[in-house]
Amino acid sequence: MLFRSNPLKTFQRALGRHKVLTSPEDLLTYSYDVSSERSTPEMVVLAEAADDIIQSVKFARDEGYRITPRGGGTGMSGGSVPLRQGMVLCTERMNDILGIDEENKTALVEPGVITATVQDEAAKVGLFYPPDPSSHKISSIGGNVAENAGGLRCVKYGTTKHYVQGLEFVSARGELCYTGILDSKNSIPDLTPLLVGSEGTLGIITKISLRLIDTPEARGTLRIFFTSMDYASNSVAEIMAAGILPSVCELMDKAVLDAITAYTGTQLPNNTEALLLIEVDGNREEIKGRVAEIESICNNRQAIEIASTENLEEAEQLWTLRRSISPSLSRLASGKMNEDVSVPRSRIPDLLNEVRRISQRYDLPIPCYGHAGDGNIHVNVMYDADDTLQHQRSLQAIEEVFKEVVRLDGSLSGEHGIGIVKREFMRLQMESAELDTLRKIKESFDPDGIFNPGKIIPEG
Repeated sequence: MLFRSNPLKTFQRALGRHKVLTSPEDLLTYSYDVSSERSTPEMVVLAEAADDIIQSVKFARDEGYRITPRGGGTGMSGGSVPLRQGMVLCTERMNDILGIDEENKTALVEPGVITATVQDEAAKVGLFYPPDPSSHKISSIGGNVAENAGGLRCVKYGTTKHYVQGLEFVSARGELCYTGILDSKNSIPDLTPLLVGSEGTLGIITKISLRLIDTPEARGTLRIFFTSMDYASNSVAEIMAAGILPSVCELMDKAVLDAITAYTGTQLPNNTEALLLIEVDGNREEIKGRVAEIESICNNRQAIEIASTENLEEAEQLWTLRRSISPSLSRLASGKMNEDVSVPRSRIPDLLNEVRRISQRYDLPIPCYGHAGDGNIHVNVMYDADDTLQHQRSLQAIEEVFKEVVRLDGSLSGEHGIGIVKREFMRLQMESAELDTLRKIKESFDPDGIFNPGKIIPEG
């Protein structure tokens, strides 16, 4: 009788046993992200170099495993959940900044580098990496690229895609490929835009070239309370129309403010219905003029109270309410659906008014906040996780929100991605021919469907 080796054990020996995890405890750790989705993989590979990923892809192809790429696991759409089990291929150990080119204002990084680390290292040489998702202190650059992460500064500086100049990635055939500035052949067309935001369905990123910019000289911060959401939203529109482009423009509705006051004990001005937090940056003289103009616009829109500062320590105090949102909302209910929809700025009041009606219809709290400058609003449907009927109502409520977003010419996601959570709702956003085009792109990159199956595109 011939001895037949165990392929998995052979793979473990070749790659290193410390890189291939199979214990139930380890598998459970990599079975979820920040969404409510759960699925346990059959193995976890902790890659330390591009060659580890190449070997893993070839092994998975030979043995019939599906691969779910994973970064820091901070995603909110189920993108790193191994829906079809198989292998979770994690890049968290690939966390080196390979170089910062001060003259050309670029950084070459591995996918496991934490976003805040890139920002901090760039700042040491007077440069600035603007994308700043709320999870920037724990999320990895590779995950940001995969989801095209946004953040507070999107209104002025854009999302991750605006700073990715080139990629190195491993294809579904286990080959190392290059795009953009990292492609020595200068291939046309550049595949970088297809990979950014593809949520690990087209390739596994191993290196990223990022564009950096000069650090703004100064910033001014304003906290503005209003008696109505319409006044707040119209103020944003008027600020933009005046030619002022804030670096940050955050909006909170009354439901969010009520949750914050209950949690922190902060006293807000009487009759407060909405809050704007605005930041402008640039040279010092420009800042003074912009702050004064914003104050004038908001006073004309019936602002109750305005606090402003150009002092960084005082600005931190003004941001306290924004940073209190997550812990405040967690006290409202045990279940939460946090959806990052996006609508044109002029339609924000329409969306929020409809959300209030949906909240009343389903008898569920739906606090809203977000990046008013680019129309990216976080709609939070709160429910009792142990109450099956409430959970069902929350699903119905969020579907109505999505339908309203599409009616208002908006998008189902502004920064979190589609993943599993919004996959079936893609039919609301896209025609069948458009979905077929996405399927063909996926098939051309990954004909055997081994990369992150079951994500983004609804089946059928």
